[in-house]
Amino acid sequence: MKIKRLSQCTLEEALTAWNKGFEGYIVPIKMDLQAFVNRMISEGLSPEMSIVVFMHGEPCGIIMNGFREINRRKIAWNGGTGIAPEFRGKGLSAAMMEEVISIYRAERAHTAVLEAIEENERAIKLYKKAGYVITDHLLYLNKKLSHTELGVLKENHLSIKRLYPEQLQSLSIYDSKAAWQCQWQSVKHGEAAVLLNDDGKEEGYILYKRILEAGGRTDRIIIYQLRLNDGNAYDKMTEGILAHLFLAGDDSIDFTAVNISVSNPASKALLELGFEKKAGQVMMEKSL
Repeated sequence: MKIKRLSQCTLEEALTAWNKGFEGYIVPIKMDLQAFVNRMISEGLSPEMSIVVFMHGEPCGIIMNGFREINRRKIAWNGGTGIAPEFRGKGLSAAMMEEVISIYRAERAHTAVLEAIEENERAIKLYKKAGYVITDHLLYLNKKLSHTELGVLKENHLSIKRLYPEQLQSLSIYDSKAAWQCQWQSVKHGEAAVLLNDDGKEEGYILYKRILEAGGRTDRIIIYQLRLNDGNAYDKMTEGILAHLFLAGDDSIDFTAVNISVSNPASKALLELGFEKKAGQVMMEKSL
C-alpha cells in the first residue's frame, strides 16, 4: 500500500480512485473528470490535503478533505471516503482514516466533521472506531408544489429582504454548524433572503439555488438552509417563504431540501406540507 497526496497524482489517477472507490455504493456517484474538478472547487476540497491510495501501483482508494475557518476555529471535512470493492474489509480504510486524521492535526484543525448515509452501517462503524460520534440526523426532502398550495407571509406580519449568500454569516441566527455542503461557501450561484418583522428584527432566513428552464421559468429550487425563530408559526412561515420564491410565470416548482436537520422545526413543517423523505444521513464529529 502506498498513500499519496492527491496533488502528487494525476487527475486521471484521482478520478480512477474515486470511481473505483464508490463502485456499488448506495447512491451512485460516478463522475467524469470535469464533474470531479468542479466538485473540488465548489466544495472547497484541497488536493494538497486529500489522499489517494495505491495498491500494486494502481489507484484504489481516496479520501477528499476540505478546511474552513468557522467561528475562529478550523474545521476539517471529510468530503468522501471510497475504497475499491476488492480491498474493502481488509484494514485499508482504518489506515486511510489514521492518515487523514494526522493531516487534520498537522493543520491544527479544531474539529473534524463528515456526513454518512444512514444505511451505510459499515462506514458509520469505521468512523465511530476512528473517534467520530453522531451529532445529528439529516433529511433529504422533496415535493412539487403549486403556488395555490401555499399561504402568504403577510398573515405573519413578515417581509423578505434579499441578500447575497455571503451576507448570511453576519446574521445572529445563522447556523454555522450546518452540513458542509449547505453552508454559504458551498452554494455557488445561490440566493438568500432574510425574514424581517415589523420592527426590522430578523425572524429567519433561507439559502437556496434556483434552477431555470431554457425559457426562464423556475424548474427546481434546492433549499440548503431554512431557519425560522417562531416555532409556533413554522408551518405558516414556511409556506409563506416558499410562496415568495415563485416568479411571474411559475405555476409549479419542484422543491428539494438538502440535509435539513430533524431537530430543525422547518423539517417538520415541510413534512406536514407533504414533502417526502428521499434519503437520510447522519452528521458525525470528532474533536481534535
